[in-house]
Amino acid sequence: MRRTLGFALLAALCTGGCNGGRPNRDTPGAGEAVPAASAVTIANAMGTCDDVAACARDCAGGNGESCRRLAVTYEFGKSDAGHDETLGTTYFDRACALGNASGCVSSGQMHEYGHGVPKDFEVAAAAYSNACTIGSQVGCANFAIMLENGRGVPKDIDRARALYDGACKAGAGLACDRLKFLSRDAAP
Repeated sequence: MRRTLGFALLAALCTGGCNGGRPNRDTPGAGEAVPAASAVTIANAMGTCDDVAACARDCAGGNGESCRRLAVTYEFGKSDAGHDETLGTTYFDRACALGNASGCVSSGQMHEYGHGVPKDFEVAAAAYSNACTIGSQVGCANFAIMLENGRGVPKDIDRARALYDGACKAGAGLACDRLKFLSRDAAP
């Protein structure tokens, strides 16, 4: 699971040469492993709950950011309860339902890769779409990847291209990479 969250942060920080945290055969250095030590750094960067009970109360009260931080806490085993991907996924799902874009991206990744829940491309695509609607360019790029490949949604290259274009213009390097790739494939 730490690799999935690493991909989330990588995708959020990516300015070029990335593909949503997924290896891109056309990118130099693609497929290189994320250093194991980065998991702690990623958890700290994403934010965890120092007081799990307070985060749980705030999450139950409708605070999406508290739900997201609680999810990260469980994903990285930063609580007394330890590492629990299923509970982490539940909290990412709740964060998404409450309109937290980062929670939606993480929820999509959990469902796409089957962390704590069975793999479900439809649920993943819906979470990425929701993140995109909320304004996450990483969510737009991840949803476009699903559209490009017909994973959980009908294949729609034109819509994927439009989402990549918008995300690229907003600075999401992974979207620029995919847009170039699609443009190259479309060239006669």
